Amino acid sequence: MKIYISIFLAFLLCFFGGSILFAQNKKDFSMPSFEPLFTAEKEFGYNPDDTLSADEVFKLSLLFSECPLDSNEAKSALQKFEHIKQAVTSKDFMKMSEEERGKAILKYLYKETLKKYSLNQSKIDVVFKNGEYNCVSSALIYMAAAKAAGLNVKGVKTPLHAFCSVYVSGKKRIDVETTNPYGFNPGSKETIENENNIKRYYVVPKKHYSNRQEVSDKVFTGLVAGNLCSDYIKKSEYFKAVPLGAARYYLVRDENSSVQKEVRNDFDILPCNYVNIRPKSAEKYYSMLCWFTDVIDYWGNNDFLQKNMDATFNNLFVMCYEAKNYDIADSAYQRIGSYVSQKQLSKAEEILIDLLLNAKTQGLEPLQQVKTINDFMQTQKFTEAQQKRAEIVLENVWIQILNAHIKSRNYLAGYNDSLIAMEQLPSSSNIKKVNQSFYSNCIAQIHNDFAKQANSGKYKEAQKILEDGLKQFPNDKTLTKDLTELQKIKR
Repeated sequence: MKIYISIFLAFLLCFFGGSILFAQNKKDFSMPSFEPLFTAEKEFGYNPDDTLSADEVFKLSLLFSECPLDSNEAKSALQKFEHIKQAVTSKDFMKMSEEERGKAILKYLYKETLKKYSLNQSKIDVVFKNGEYNCVSSALIYMAAAKAAGLNVKGVKTPLHAFCSVYVSGKKRIDVETTNPYGFNPGSKETIENENNIKRYYVVPKKHYSNRQEVSDKVFTGLVAGNLCSDYIKKSEYFKAVPLGAARYYLVRDENSSVQKEVRNDFDILPCNYVNIRPKSAEKYYSMLCWFTDVIDYWGNNDFLQKNMDATFNNLFVMCYEAKNYDIADSAYQRIGSYVSQKQLSKAEEILIDLLLNAKTQGLEPLQQVKTINDFMQTQKFTEAQQKRAEIVLENVWIQILNAHIKSRNYLAGYNDSLIAMEQLPSSSNIKKVNQSFYSNCIAQIHNDFAKQANSGKYKEAQKILEDGLKQFPNDKTLTKDLTELQKIKR
């Protein structure tokens, strides 16, 4: 009776190896100030009312232009504004009706101050230095002058533009397009002086007037800072943008309006954009996120800041994993973890365990790694996420060991090691599959050795192979069947 040799294919699983840890020392890095560049209380000694005076509008506009009131530039602008106030409050102006006065003030400003339209020139001090202006700077100067002349003037903003409205006789509203000397009540007919030169003035497209919002004086003066911050974002100049944006929000923090919420959102974008700039080192990024938590503590948290906190915390841990830097990851987990959502924190815990266990097993042979990891798991109190991740790390090392046995076809040693692995990782389906593969290969190897001896007529040797095999694998159906077949042949 011929006994055929059968071959079982080994089951091979491969997992990526662990990371190696390089510890770094935390350094101090300079960060933008998140405190206001200035406050009205500090500058004026009081908090202005919602309706500002002419001087308050002008001075706040200078401050938002990053022009300190004690600077030479501010002193020069203030002196020139005093000249404007004297002019618009003279008898010639004050004897006019409110409507005529509002129109005359605009033309006067173009005669004395506003010389050349420049799209991005929002700074008030620069207007008085070289005459260049845009919609924001010209509107604020007009507002201050009109207030000085006793007019009821309000600031108006759209997503693309800014201008003023003057209320006459208490009710009638007249818009003032301050980028044009003939912008008082735009669309009305009047005789235009120097008509041949009118084309040199900026003409505002109709779409710029849509979605208009009449805003508070404080919001309106802050438009200067809004424009400057937008420019700073494009240049990644957050050391200038953050404190300036903070000053803009701080001035209107107590205002209850939808526009105030827009100002807060504009401010929140600044620190969020800054911490989303990925630096070269995990150290620097950790310092940036510590700074971000200080911003949250100072200004209060909201959904937008929380989303960015979670995203940047994840980015930091990815950087730590790439740099194999456990020290920074652990420090960040301890220092920043309370600011992160539980979902994101669980993801970070997984990376942290990877880094920690890889650090503890660096340079060790695989079996030593298994002992180190298993001992550590037995002595530590892990969260559920940490426990699962530690089991994955342990499983990866066991798979390396078992794959080496498969490669060398040392199935019995692999089977015995897989039994130990199953004791340590009873819920691992991968280890169970490898265990079954080793079992099948061990049985196939015993069967093949037995068959070789039996086919050569060496029945005594064949029987011993089966008996030894059944000691290792009692009640195996294949070996039991082989032994039964062998007994038949021997008869």
